[in-house]
Amino acid sequence: MLLFIMWLLIPTIFSAYFSGRLMYIILQRLTNTRSLKESKQPVRTLIVIGSGGHTAEMLRLMNNMNKLKFMPRLYLLADSDTTSRNRVENDEIGGLDWSISTIPRSRHVNQSYLTSIFSTIYAIFITVPVVISFKPDMVLCNGPGTCVPVCLVAFLMKLFHYADTSIIFVESICRVKSLSLTGKLMYFIADLIIVQWPELRQKYGQRVHYLDEGLN
Repeated sequence: MLLFIMWLLIPTIFSAYFSGRLMYIILQRLTNTRSLKESKQPVRTLIVIGSGGHTAEMLRLMNNMNKLKFMPRLYLLADSDTTSRNRVENDEIGGLDWSISTIPRSRHVNQSYLTSIFSTIYAIFITVPVVISFKPDMVLCNGPGTCVPVCLVAFLMKLFHYADTSIIFVESICRVKSLSLTGKLMYFIADLIIVQWPELRQKYGQRVHYLDEGLN
């Protein structure tokens, strides 16, 4: 009888704990009380590469960072994006401790939001082993839907105490008046959201940081 009661109680206890932890983590972000952990060096960094302008923005950002402090670096991009792959490889010529991995796109251009639910689920399924095996200290992304499954996996890793990964989302410079769809999703799970226009800072308040304000 005791074993039967324990068999019933254990799943309930686990469910209650992780439900409470989920609400706590999201509340931290919404109230801006989550502080980034003291970074060790070097920082295992997973960089999500979009396509086109997103790729250019991310590579520009990386070129303004001291890459010796962010390694190993894993660039994660869509398996169909050969152009971005070439740009990353050219940008990292002579660089130390970096690699590239690919995942399916979670949403294609002009794809309906309904069908993108299924493609996102598939992308998450493929993404899980990549992110878990790399176990990043930080995920850096800047807008495209490709980053959604990556950040969800990183968030779940934090939820289940597997890794304390910081998620940093940089909104694209083309977003002047409102966050992108990806940005609105990241609003709830990212540790830090950076915008590149003061209008967005004024609209979303303390939840976002304006790039020129600094990140103290």
